[in-house]
Amino acid sequence: MAETTNLEVVTPSSKILSEPVEMVVVPGSDGQIGALPRHSKIISGLDRGLVDIFKDNKISSQIMIDGGIVEINETSVTILAERAEKIDKANKQVLEEKLLTFQSQENHNDQNIADLAVKNSSFIKAVLDKIG
Repeated sequence: MAETTNLEVVTPSSKILSEPVEMVVVPGSDGQIGALPRHSKIISGLDRGLVDIFKDNKISSQIMIDGGIVEINETSVTILAERAEKIDKANKQVLEEKLLTFQSQENHNDQNIADLAVKNSSFIKAVLDKIG
């Protein structure tokens, strides 16, 4: 059995994932970062993009994140993301409904609500592009 590191992906509203994995590749602010077990300690900003999760020497699943922070150490990888969506579990119809809701709020009188709606719409569109 291959050596593993524990991966956790957390958003402000929930824990998306917590499981042992062989390797993780994240969209770092300065480029892709690959994390294996016994990795040296780092903390990095993250851009929007795919988190590739490896098991059995291949990508087993992907999560789209919308920026955040990653902490990598010898035994774990923790991703704190503003938004995250499992690509293989994404329901296109549900996402399209969410997109319509967010788009309807983009011109809201409250600028904070409008700005958040624009960010959410942009993220949902990126996820929909990945799932086809």
